[in-house]
Amino acid sequence: MDYREYRLLLQADRDRAERLLYGEYVNYVYAIVYSRLRSCATREDIGECVIDVFMDVFAFYEKDSAVSDDMKGFIGTVAYRKSAAYFNRLCRSSTVPLDDVAEALPSEDDIQQDAELSELRGILLDLVDSLGEPDSTIIMQKYFYGRSSREIARIVPLSPVMIRVRCSRALKKLRRLLADRDISL
Repeated sequence: MDYREYRLLLQADRDRAERLLYGEYVNYVYAIVYSRLRSCATREDIGECVIDVFMDVFAFYEKDSAVSDDMKGFIGTVAYRKSAAYFNRLCRSSTVPLDDVAEALPSEDDIQQDAELSELRGILLDLVDSLGEPDSTIIMQKYFYGRSSREIARIVPLSPVMIRVRCSRALKKLRRLLADRDISL
């Protein structure tokens, strides 16, 4: 199902449109959410995140008519962002007894490096999110999913040339934001 078909079906029968979209993409969304949350979430948390992803997708498609045909890319981006938010919330609030994990940890150097990388990833995701739309979607699609400007143009209603221009400007802005925090990559 592409965006146009979904939009027509949404106008005719909202419940059926949502069921079909859910049925087509639930495994894809679950795979993204599970890979991100498997280390700190329960099954219920993962299921709740999947449902929240679809709620956000349904709400967006209901109100916005300027979306491209690549629904899979958009849904993947929503799933990744939502699961990252859940991950941050769950990992910050959960505690694990030190005795349970002490044997599995190779050395203190690795722990410190992993913690720094994890913190850097969180900061980077927050900064990419702060770029706003469509820049954050362009950056995520280009550098997380490895998509070309032409593929991103199917997701974001801009030409491939404009995608490259926006990407370049967004990267400059991101570098500035990182420099403001004294972070160099």
